[in-house]
Amino acid sequence: MLQILQIIIGLASLVCFVLVVIKMFQHGDTGLGIACIVLIFCGIGGLIAFIMGWVKSAQYDIKNVMLAWTGLIVVGFLVGLAGVAIQAGG
Repeated sequence: MLQILQIIIGLASLVCFVLVVIKMFQHGDTGLGIACIVLIFCGIGGLIAFIMGWVKSAQYDIKNVMLAWTGLIVVGFLVGLAGVAIQAGG
């Protein structure tokens, strides 16, 4: 059950990532958007998009997206901890 929840959280986080990258392109930050897309395969592109999304949340008008993405990260972390606790106890 927790695995399904983590998959849903992961997909929702991916949607937030895509929305932030789209805003980057719409506001002329093409290099930043391309860097995030290319570096997502190295694991750092999502972090860059997340940080720059917060830095430019007012300019991009994506505060709600960033709040949702932050919430998803926190919930995903807590679900992961719950999974580890269940496995350790069982």
